[in-house]
Amino acid sequence: MKNPVKLDAWVKDVLVDPLSKEPLTADDANGFLVAPYGRKYAVRDGICDLRLLNNETTPDQKVWREGQLEYVRWFDSLVVEGTEKGYRYEIEAVRQVYEDIPIEGSCLDVGGSQGRLRQFLSASQPYVACDPIPHVFGNLDKQPNLLKVFPFLQEPVNFICCDAEFLPFASSCFDTVHMRSVIDHFLSPELALNEAYRVLRSDGVLIVGLFVEGGKRGKRGLKVLAKESIKSVLVAAGMKRFKDYHVWHPSFVELTTLISDCGFGIDKVHWQKGFNDRVCYVRARKLTGLTRKAANV
Repeated sequence: MKNPVKLDAWVKDVLVDPLSKEPLTADDANGFLVAPYGRKYAVRDGICDLRLLNNETTPDQKVWREGQLEYVRWFDSLVVEGTEKGYRYEIEAVRQVYEDIPIEGSCLDVGGSQGRLRQFLSASQPYVACDPIPHVFGNLDKQPNLLKVFPFLQEPVNFICCDAEFLPFASSCFDTVHMRSVIDHFLSPELALNEAYRVLRSDGVLIVGLFVEGGKRGKRGLKVLAKESIKSVLVAAGMKRFKDYHVWHPSFVELTTLISDCGFGIDKVHWQKGFNDRVCYVRARKLTGLTRKAANV
């Protein structure tokens, strides 16, 4: 199987150090990309590992790290558990979403894993997937069900391993930033949206898809509250499979408030069918001239 990862010339042109946002220098002999201030980033099997977050000192970091490791375990389990029916459902479940909110122009898919969003893009559309899991393409040849449903996964995709809070891309270089089912996993959702604002061109589009607490009405029903109570008891009893590893569970108002506070004007909301008005996709456009919101301190 051919190398599933590539870096087109236009991607290399906008790749920068995730911290300083300065150009990187390639140390091909030793397999590194080097920042002007001396930091080194490994390049393995064609994948640039530009992650910065690697600590678990503070309580929030510990929770986030545990969640990341659990997600990796879940992702790896799909190698043997993924079914053709499940993958086809994955496509059909969001087909109407992207008919209503099409991806415009060049797209950065944050938390995009293997780049399955390509299902809804044109073949010539500039696209980059970025994800903090470097081995998302491992064992592709052992997943015939996945490749049958997503045959384009056998074609190389632009991919960078990085954190949403520290995007390694130059400012104002994408038309769309896409975040589906990931913002509730970020260590800092606000910093991630600030980065999305930075890398988007003027009038660029942010698309955030997420399960929101309380759904469209903003109220949790008795069944939901009861399930949460039962799960809490089971987790306390040591049944870790019921533990919630999400960093954040925003309501629709909390989600849209954060998006607006980070410099975006919301122009469309799509409630995904089949989820009882609990999963929404928000499209928002970058508004130039962002300033800090007035505060009492």
